[in-house]
Amino acid sequence: MQLVSSARFSASSAGGMAPHTAVSYRGLRAPMAGGARRSVRRSRGGRLAARAGMEYDQLRGVEIVKAASGERVELLSLWKPEATTKVVVPFMTHFADLSSWEYAQKLVKVMPTLEASSIPVFAVGLGSVTNAREFARILKFPLDNLYCDPDGSAYKALGFSPGFAPDLQVSAYAKLLPMLAGIGSPGTVQEVIRGYVGDKDSKPVFDTSTPFDVLGTGYQRPFELATLRLFNMIGILPKWKDLSPENEVLLTQQGGTVVFEGMNTLFRHDDSGILKYTDVDQLLRTVLQADIVAEAVTLPSAPSGYSPDVEVQ
Repeated sequence: MQLVSSARFSASSAGGMAPHTAVSYRGLRAPMAGGARRSVRRSRGGRLAARAGMEYDQLRGVEIVKAASGERVELLSLWKPEATTKVVVPFMTHFADLSSWEYAQKLVKVMPTLEASSIPVFAVGLGSVTNAREFARILKFPLDNLYCDPDGSAYKALGFSPGFAPDLQVSAYAKLLPMLAGIGSPGTVQEVIRGYVGDKDSKPVFDTSTPFDVLGTGYQRPFELATLRLFNMIGILPKWKDLSPENEVLLTQQGGTVVFEGMNTLFRHDDSGILKYTDVDQLLRTVLQADIVAEAVTLPSAPSGYSPDVEVQ
């Protein structure tokens, strides 16, 4: 009997720890091209690590564009496929999306830790070079680490969710409305609510003193995450044309994250919907093979210091 593996990580999007993590899989082996089989092993801490290079094969021949130079490059050419080489490839949503903003803000905080361990980050977003450069400028995201996918070819190759009703011939803007209500976007409503009610199991959003401290410290306080999202929205809306993709289809396209170890897949997360991006703490634990992430993945900008034109430090 042939069993199909769907070993993927589904994590809380806003720095949640293990209580928000769900690991699902069916079987232990999956068919590969040419009759080969994909094996899945359970790693330390109960996590699953796929060891067959299926994602690597899916990305063969896929090209993306360097935000810094505008040069088209084959995605797999960005690193040497050696067994000891680890790379993190975040596939963010489009550059005007709240998900990509939050994810990028957290990535900027942890990239020095990864790079200190010789683990490069090649972040990909949906849109044009112009979109990517404006995104990097506002969020102070390192331009040399940023790439764009103008037509979503990498996302299609990896099978990331296209969002609500991809074959329905209506405006993508119309499709966003049901997605915000959780239709075709599992977990979005719960994530929005979590931003308002807080989360005792998640880290605080800001790492400086804020008015939220009156509610306590050391956890995500009520309205704290919702406040960050409000500030980000204030930053996005006036620059929507500069950040959003020309191809409206990309507005509903979801992303994910793949960590490669040479040609093999060490970690994969698929965004289930809006605001359901990769748990950065879990990403660090898996990539660094550490059980404890010492530094909180929090954002240094306090609410009182934010305005639409203030860059995230």
